[in-house]
Order: sequence, then structure tokens, then C-alpha cells
Amino acid sequence: MTFAGGVASIILALAATEAVGWAVVRLFSDGLTRLEKAAWSFAGGLLTQCAIFLGYLLAGPGAGMGKILLVDALIVGTSLAFGRPRRVTVPCRGGEGGARAVLVLLAVVAASAWSLFLVQALSEPMWATDYLAIWGLKGKIIFQASALPRRLFADPALFWAHREYPLLVPVSLALFAALVGAWSDQVLALLWPACELATLLALAGFLGRRVSRFAGAGAAALAALCFPLYQAVNVGTAEVPCALAFVLVGCALLDFLEGASTARLARLAAASLFCVSIKQEGSVFVLFSAALLFVRLRRHPDRSWRGGVAALLAPLVAHSGLLRILSGPQARRDFDFTLFLPHRWPELPALFATVIGRLVGTEARLALIPLLAIAGYLLVTRRGIGDSLLPVFAAQIACYALAFSLSAFGPIYAIDSAFRRLALTLFPAFALVLGARIGPTGEALPPADERPMLRARKTSRPGRSDPHRNAAPR
Repeated sequence: MTFAGGVASIILALAATEAVGWAVVRLFSDGLTRLEKAAWSFAGGLLTQCAIFLGYLLAGPGAGMGKILLVDALIVGTSLAFGRPRRVTVPCRGGEGGARAVLVLLAVVAASAWSLFLVQALSEPMWATDYLAIWGLKGKIIFQASALPRRLFADPALFWAHREYPLLVPVSLALFAALVGAWSDQVLALLWPACELATLLALAGFLGRRVSRFAGAGAAALAALCFPLYQAVNVGTAEVPCALAFVLVGCALLDFLEGASTARLARLAAASLFCVSIKQEGSVFVLFSAALLFVRLRRHPDRSWRGGVAALLAPLVAHSGLLRILSGPQARRDFDFTLFLPHRWPELPALFATVIGRLVGTEARLALIPLLAIAGYLLVTRRGIGDSLLPVFAAQIACYALAFSLSAFGPIYAIDSAFRRLALTLFPAFALVLGARIGPTGEALPPADERPMLRARKTSRPGRSDPHRNAAPR
């Protein structure tokens, strides 16, 4: 297989993934822009394709391109025949007058940065250490075995390959290798620019719908310029797909905070499943998102928030149970959980202090200019809808600090080897916060707590009628 032929094959495979994802996502895409639908279709298609592929693997016979595309065609045909009628696409806000030139400039910036990552990804076979030792190794084993072999979870020689990790990334690699017809470390790298493109489309579409096109284009350009994340060393690892998952969870959560509906509940569940299937950090992000939803809306007279919490947590529980069935109990070599034993409790404060000192000292100094720029921006702009996500980001970073304190290899080693890439994975989702503070032409926005569901809770007073009390969820 030539490189050009492989690239053409994987582009067709990505198109098939987008099509089957569209067939599934159209059932709960009410109110989304075209850009958002494209992003959700990619994530939904990836989940659907991997589910089909795993079904074939667990059933016994190998899964080739013909078998997978046959099921894809059945799903698309069924969706077209029996799915709900297509709804009118919601347009983005703003973008008139003098703002058009700025929108074009931001779009060019985002496209140029994405093109640079595309060139880096395809210029050579994937070579990152984590790809060779974890994600690519597992994917190649699955592809060559045409099964989900027990050795992935039981072979002592793979103990260092994190047998407890979720499987969406290696299964996706094996899936597209099956669709292409061969394992090619260079051709399969196209999956990572596709993930970044979906991330940028989700940011631009969501903020374009909820705030303005200017905000969406600005957030997409800002995320695309995160070169420490979108670079060759992260091609083949889980960081770039995880960044997409965080963005989708953030978008679905912000929509649900505005108002509940069946489509928004479904998007919460789909985003949660996609997030927890990529990395363990995704499960933590989903847990904190569910906690945020509970804290913000627990006193709201409309109890639909309970459905939102369930939509976030049910996929996490189901995925954890399925992974446990497939892999069995697995030891976690990265953490020393004996620190939770009573006789070792006195060691914890010193370890945590070491972590905080390293993060506030070395790590913060290395990122001083970006941190000061973000802090200054947050000070001079007014709150936006994305500010609701700030507690989730803070809790996620705090959880990382606790995990570093429990490292079996020492906190300094854990921070130096993992913190920067973990923090960078959150940046595209954090662009929701930054972009949401921009109006149609750059003006400040109203405070975020003007949203209907939260305002209903704040205006409720004993003895007064609450116009939202009996309102049906949107």
C-alpha cells in the first residue's frame, strides 16, 4: 500500500465515520449549528464504529472493511427511514459589518495552525513513546489478532503498558487499520488532525450559537494556536482526543445549564461516554461536571437536573463495568495507595506540600507569561456563560495534584512527566471560558448568571409566585 493510497483510504474511512455518526447524532442534534453537528458526528461516529468493530471481535470472526461498512449502511438507512424529520439548523450570531474581516482573519489563523499540525502528523510515522508503549502497541495487537486477546490484560510483559486504561484510542487505531486494510503508523496519524478539526468546529459552532461568531472564531483560533498540545509528540497518544472530549462535555453541560430537553440529555450522555472511554482523566472530568450540575441546580424547582446528573454518570458506570468485565481486576502501578493506610497518613501533608511547591514554583514560572495574560484577560472582561465551568477546571487540577502526591515513583517525577500535557489537554475546553467573554464585535457580555434556569432559582422567594416553577423544561 502506497502512502497516497493509504491516505485516500483513511479519508474515505473518516467520511464513513462522519456519515454513520450523523445518522446517530441527528436524533439528538436539535438546536445545533452545522459546525457543531459535524463535530458531534465525528465523535458519535467514532463511538459507533468502535462498538461495531468490538462486536465483531467479541463474536469471533475478524472484522474487515466490508463487514463494518455493511453495518454502517444499515444504520444510515435506518436513520433516514425511521429517524425524526430534519430540523432547521440554528444560525450563528453576529458577523455583520466590520466584524466580517476579523472573522475571516481568525478563521485563517485557525486553519493555518491546523494545517501545520496536519503536516507534522503526516510527515513521518508516529513515534511518541506513549504511542509505541501503550496506545499503538495495544491497537496493533488488536488489529493483528483480529480479536480482543486476553493477553492485553493478563500478559505480565504488558504490565508497564497500563492494562487498566480505557480502550477507545487503541480500538480506533485497529478499526481504521481494518478499514484501510493494513497497519500504517504514518497513515493512521490522520486521526489526530481529524480530532483537532472536530474540536475547533465544536468551539466555533457552540460559541457562535450561544454568544457570537466572533467569540466562536476567537476560541477556535486560540485553541488551534495551542502548539504545545497540537504537535508531533502528541500524535498517537490520547491527549488530542481527550481535548475533544472535554470540549464536548463542556458544551453539553453549558447547554443543559441553560435549559433541559431530551436532546440535551442525550448529548450529555454521549459526551460522557466519549470522555470516559479515552482516558481515566475523562472519568474525573465527568464526575466533577456531574457535581457542578448538582451544586448549581439542586434547589431549582424544576427537577430535570437529576436527569442531567444521571446522563453524565450512567455512561461512566456502564463503561467502568464493561472494562472490568473485559480486563478483570488490574493493579495500578503508578500509585501507592498504601499511603491511605492510617500509619502512613503523616506522610501525606509533606508529599502534597512538595507537589504544590513544584506546581506554584517551577511549573508556574515556566508558564508565567500565558498565566498573566489569562489572568489579565479575566480581570478586564465580564463574566460569560463559560465561567460556569471554572470550578470543574479547578477541581481537575486539584485532583491532578492529589494524584501526584500518591505517585509510586515520587511526586517530582510524576509532575515532570505528566503535568504539562495534562494541563494542556484542558486548554481547548478552557477556550470556552475565554471565548464566551467576547461579544459580537468584541464588546463585554452580560453576566453569566442571567441564564433562565439559574435566574429562576435566584428569584424564587417564600411567599412569592415563581413564574418558572411550573414551566416545562426546554
